[in-house]
Amino acid sequence: METPGESASLTRRRFVIAAGASVAVAGLGAGAVQAAAVPALTATDAMPAADEKVGKAGAAKAPRGTWLAGDTHVHDDHSSDGSGPRQTSKQTLPGNLPVGDQIAQGERTGLDFMPLTDHRTYDQVWDPQWKSSALLLLPGEEANGSPHAVVLGNVDVIVDGANPPGSPAFRHVQQSVWDAHAQGAVWSQAHPDDGEYTRAAGPNDNASVQGADLVEVLNVASDPDVEIEYAENRWNAGFRFGVAAASDCHFRELWDIDSPGMPTTHVFAAERSVLGILDGFRGGRTTVSQKTAGPFLTIEADVDGDGEFEAIGGDEVVVHGRRLSEDATLRVKVKGGQGTSVLVYASPGRSAGPIATFRPVRDDETFELPLRLHGLVHNWYRVEARSPGGASGSGADPNLPDQLRGATSPIFVSVGAPASPQPAIALPAADTTDDKAMLVTGDRGTFTGFSDVAVVGDVVHVVAEVHDDHVSKVVYRRINHKGKVTKSITLSGSGTARFPRVAATADDVWVVWEDEQGNEQPHQPVILLAHSTNSGSSFKAADKISKGDGRAIRPALALIDGKHPLVAWSDNSDGAFDVYAQVVGIDAAGVNISAAGKTTSPGVPTDARSPRYPASLFPVIAVANGGEAVISWQDDRYDPDPLWTGHTPPAGQPAGGGTDPDNWQILASARTSPRGSWSSPVQVSKATDRSDRHPGLTVDGNGDFVAIWESGELRSSGTNLALRASRSTDGGATWTAFEQVAFAPNAMSQRARLGVDLDGTVRAVWYDSRSADWRWKVFTATLDAKTGWSPATQVSHRGNNTWPAVHRGIVVFTSDRGATRTQRDHTQQIFLAKLA
Repeated sequence: METPGESASLTRRRFVIAAGASVAVAGLGAGAVQAAAVPALTATDAMPAADEKVGKAGAAKAPRGTWLAGDTHVHDDHSSDGSGPRQTSKQTLPGNLPVGDQIAQGERTGLDFMPLTDHRTYDQVWDPQWKSSALLLLPGEEANGSPHAVVLGNVDVIVDGANPPGSPAFRHVQQSVWDAHAQGAVWSQAHPDDGEYTRAAGPNDNASVQGADLVEVLNVASDPDVEIEYAENRWNAGFRFGVAAASDCHFRELWDIDSPGMPTTHVFAAERSVLGILDGFRGGRTTVSQKTAGPFLTIEADVDGDGEFEAIGGDEVVVHGRRLSEDATLRVKVKGGQGTSVLVYASPGRSAGPIATFRPVRDDETFELPLRLHGLVHNWYRVEARSPGGASGSGADPNLPDQLRGATSPIFVSVGAPASPQPAIALPAADTTDDKAMLVTGDRGTFTGFSDVAVVGDVVHVVAEVHDDHVSKVVYRRINHKGKVTKSITLSGSGTARFPRVAATADDVWVVWEDEQGNEQPHQPVILLAHSTNSGSSFKAADKISKGDGRAIRPALALIDGKHPLVAWSDNSDGAFDVYAQVVGIDAAGVNISAAGKTTSPGVPTDARSPRYPASLFPVIAVANGGEAVISWQDDRYDPDPLWTGHTPPAGQPAGGGTDPDNWQILASARTSPRGSWSSPVQVSKATDRSDRHPGLTVDGNGDFVAIWESGELRSSGTNLALRASRSTDGGATWTAFEQVAFAPNAMSQRARLGVDLDGTVRAVWYDSRSADWRWKVFTATLDAKTGWSPATQVSHRGNNTWPAVHRGIVVFTSDRGATRTQRDHTQQIFLAKLA
């Protein structure tokens, strides 16, 4: 479909000018109600179990929180097709939609939250313009090649791997769901009418993916009616998720009708925070509207008939029997719905017609109707608003007399137990082998991840990030030689603490982490360091290490001479993210060790893609016995246009790269003594045709440094990551050519960490997709100085196992093995295993 007056060369994400325009509505009868006849059922006991919290009848209370308005799917010029000039020129012209302008438009629209979800990249989050005091910025991206998915709350790009030969087409998509959840992120199906479903063929193989948190049903660059059909099809098949709206905004030229927030996703959040919003998404507590002003619809349920509306849209409720109290009630609230028809549907949905129709005439109206089960084990109830006027999306039938203007997530009511997905293609049976791993920390139903470990003698010190009651905190655990937790302390108090690292000696324990100190508008995290002098029995108040006014993130920690902590982190106080390092107790402040040789530029106003702020990220540290230290990190300074996917060509030449990632390389800086100075950065990976990221680092018994990293082709999707390693025998000044580590061409290997066993053996751990049950597993390999790296050995078995860390033969990792469902159970816990 072409856009009138626009170039025909726009991609599928193009937008029809008429779509989303102001709707002309006809005057309807005041407060008219049309209810379909439903069979009367005799009441019995009902037991609410919203979000799996099963209690006695009448025990559940109305949920508490705040409705926040935002968007879940927004672009800028970090997508190679992220603006009008780029799309109409096949990505050869400069861009006109910088990060700051798109964020400012979201602020003007009055949004409470917004992500920038550029195609298969996280670079927009590293942009100096990614900041706002007026709204909560969510990290995120539009991931995967096909089908697309919106990931919110991830900590870096979700790399879309290749399917092994003979695997169902959706295997790589399913693995991206698990990868996102291992980061505490939310995974949403983007425009499912272009990836999972068509009216002619119905759901395809990709619709078998389990664990989606949200599905777009009102993407204005698509056909919302087909998206609604898909959602109902999946709900009827036992899938449970909430609804999302998406402006999918690429064009500032269309801000009047397709601005961020047009349409709007509203989320019911227990806290006005990034984690509060993500938790709301995870629970499906969403409703969507054409604009921030409405029509704003909500649905609530009093399932047990006690007068308390204990469930809202997105919640799951389990009842004992198929007969509810005669007083069981659905309540529908409508704001800004004058002139619309408000339709209430029960499973199976639109094919059966609405069970009630309301026609509000006032700005704020409430309607109630009896809640009845219709003989089904698994039931759902939802609301949508429709009215005549402009098409609801660019793919919608403009001749439809009633266009979609708003919709709620369903309330799900099941008899006996929550629904389980019934996909056309089942997941392979999960590996149940006992890997002898021990639970260290984390409760079922909560997220615990990003752990680290330090071993001293027979004492193991573990730290992790825990999400509980909508806050993020850093916890410490001390474990004795019998595997018993002898000390458990929450080190942070702000509710916004993340990414801890630990180092220890016999008596001293240091823990470092990133902390926003309770303020996320704007995002300005700092680096905090806590110290214990009694082997972790207690900790002193944390000291602030970073001194800048930007974002200080992703700290690393090691000890020099056994008593001085060396802390490294990334910080963008000067524009680009650079790596800072400080030996606490020796250095007065952090030193920028990555800026040498880096060129930055604010660019020119006529090209949003002209700024140059190469990023130095994810530092890691290794220290030799003599006090020599090396810090390594990933860096894109050698890319032709760092932080911009693809490449804008010279005039007259074709575009290159599409949404391909940057030429990230692994760099390092060395310090020859605790009081010395840091060297200029040197290249470790040196590859000009690869994207090398996420380094690990250690030093062997001979004092030689070993680095490892994940490496992928410069392709945006459909390529697997492999591990590469290099060694330095001169204190980090020069590095050998890379060596492959446990290479498996049909597997994704990522997030490697290095450690040294008690016998001096260098050991790598990582998570990998090569298992027969598709789940991510932790693998290990060891380095022999003469023969090189050993083949991979599988460490973990049950569930998905990710984000390992290793020290002296002890590995800790994140696992979802405690989850009891394949959907809506975000359990992630920390487990420990002995490798040597």
